[in-house]
Amino acid sequence: MADGVLRGLLPGDLRVVVAVVTDTAREARARHRLAPTSAALLGQAIAGGALLAALQKGDSRVNLQVECDGQLKGLFVDAGADGTVRGYAKNPHVDLELQEGDFRWRGALGNSGFLSVLRDLGTEYYRSSVALVAMDLAKDLHHYFETSDQVPTRVAIATRRAEAEPLGAVVGVLLQALPDGDRHALAEQGQALESRLERALAEEKSPSPQTIFSALFPEQQPLEGHPVAFRCTCSRARALETVKSLGAADVQHLVDDLGSTAVTCHFCGAKHEISLPDLFQILEELGAGAPRN
Repeated sequence: MADGVLRGLLPGDLRVVVAVVTDTAREARARHRLAPTSAALLGQAIAGGALLAALQKGDSRVNLQVECDGQLKGLFVDAGADGTVRGYAKNPHVDLELQEGDFRWRGALGNSGFLSVLRDLGTEYYRSSVALVAMDLAKDLHHYFETSDQVPTRVAIATRRAEAEPLGAVVGVLLQALPDGDRHALAEQGQALESRLERALAEEKSPSPQTIFSALFPEQQPLEGHPVAFRCTCSRARALETVKSLGAADVQHLVDDLGSTAVTCHFCGAKHEISLPDLFQILEELGAGAPRN
């Protein structure tokens, strides 16, 4: 199953984006050792991030962040217009028996919180936040577009288990009216979008962006698309810069107390070891003189 995003246009000047992020979400689950409920919610957020990033241009990126008072505590996804995605859940251990219905995610998300989107617009950053009202990521993304962007939009995200695998499939779809788009057509196409997506997911054994697009919009063809993959920008060089940013006094404390350290990336779980010679080199670069040891 190849992850990817497809974009197209529907009658009435409606933009459509379909994202399949199953393998990407599974990699995030494996990297962070996520329990099933944490995995499902981060998978949904990865789908949401991929949909939001597909609305961007060039090399820009989108951050999708959720803060909540439920067991999950929150999550963070960073997604690029190039299809690269990374993310983490604040509490990786949430495993709840979920009930069907409007409040199935409330046990993990709680009763209050915020959804924030940070867009890199090239020359500046645009950040906006809305309160969580539905405690359901897709519905609260719809609320975000309606309240913050004020752009008529419909969002649906669906996940499916596959026996012991909590992320058998993870898919999302976004419908949005262009500036002169037909809002009545959007309402018609968006009606029961969630149930249509879940039905399409149930009928496709190995859902791909193309099969989901065709199932939802059989009379239309996508215009363009790109693959989606989990990719982190962390590196040992960045880890060294992180330690350097602590300042000479704190780096000297690391030398005195530990002799070495490590920087673990929140997004991918990679652990970058920083040795004693590395710490000596950082102190020299900071102009701290000869290190004490």
